[in-house]
Amino acid sequence: MKLLSIIIPTYNMAALLPRCLDSLVSAKQADLLDILVVNDGSKDNSLEIAQGYAWKYPTIVHVIDKPNGNYGSTINAALPVATGQYVKVLDSDDWFDTVVLDELLTTIGNFVSPVKTESSEQSVSSIQLPDMLVTHFTQIGASTREVYRYNTMGREPYEYGKVYGLDEVLKDGYIRFFLMHALTYRTELLRKIGYRQTEGVSYTDTEWACYPTFYAATICFLNLNLYQYNLDREGQTMAPEVLMKSVRQLQTVTDAMLAYYEAHAVDLSPVRRSWMEQYYINRLRILYKIYLLDMPRADFNADDLEQIDAKYAPICKRNGWKVKLYPENKIIRIDYVAYWQKHHHRWPEWLERLNHSVDVCVKWLYVRLFRR
Repeated sequence: MKLLSIIIPTYNMAALLPRCLDSLVSAKQADLLDILVVNDGSKDNSLEIAQGYAWKYPTIVHVIDKPNGNYGSTINAALPVATGQYVKVLDSDDWFDTVVLDELLTTIGNFVSPVKTESSEQSVSSIQLPDMLVTHFTQIGASTREVYRYNTMGREPYEYGKVYGLDEVLKDGYIRFFLMHALTYRTELLRKIGYRQTEGVSYTDTEWACYPTFYAATICFLNLNLYQYNLDREGQTMAPEVLMKSVRQLQTVTDAMLAYYEAHAVDLSPVRRSWMEQYYINRLRILYKIYLLDMPRADFNADDLEQIDAKYAPICKRNGWKVKLYPENKIIRIDYVAYWQKHHHRWPEWLERLNHSVDVCVKWLYVRLFRR
């Protein structure tokens, strides 16, 4: 029985794919892994590298070769054939801490091991498994290395290894959103809800962190720093210069996520609905932030932002949402969105420079006080 399926979307990553795969196949319990490398029409020799690993590790590594369809299409191609009790996504330019991967497999094994009774053993399918596993991850830049934990101001409110009801966690207000790098899902949950990601665009990892939380019943936090998230690569999708050029793709994903909310929110508990509302408001806030703060002034187009206002205003009105955007430093208290909607132009350039300087100082202080 495979405990964990790992989906690895791959496009022109020949230089980094071996590091990614080596971090998996070198695990002591690698035979419990189902590694699905999805070659998304690479033009380099990524496919040949993946096939080499599949030849060397035929019971562990499997290759799906498909035409280019971007990130979401690779997840959609792999999920139907995943055989692990749980499934996690690993980008091919990132890697797992191998020692921690073994610890995760041991933990999953403890969850799914049949429970002995006086007369028989329960089957795996009859045991209540947590729908979501949440682990730490390390974000690695050119000169920085930060460990991200699901805590608030240094406080970790949940007992590691304990299974909680997801509503019980969300109502606390400590968790405002999840990120792909931290999440592992029970495979059967994704199949049950018919999970699919938007194809043809990047940034659909936000769907991975969102749609399953509509229906997940249980969650478990683990004190494991598994995912090593590499930001030190030219052309990385979250690099500011790439993000600015891809803002239309972000809008496409946001549109898909809003459509999903309006189609599925009726089934949500009051706690889940309240949490989701804040999550979606934050998604819209991110778009406004890109246009009103992050985007170079030379690239800013007021007509584009007017169209965004016109598109999302009816959705916000239907759901009673109010999108507000204040500086991250919490010191300069001017709402970007309200300022834009009143004046139809961005902040004065001198104020943007001042705000950026304050942001940098406050973040420096926060990291040294609260990040471990």
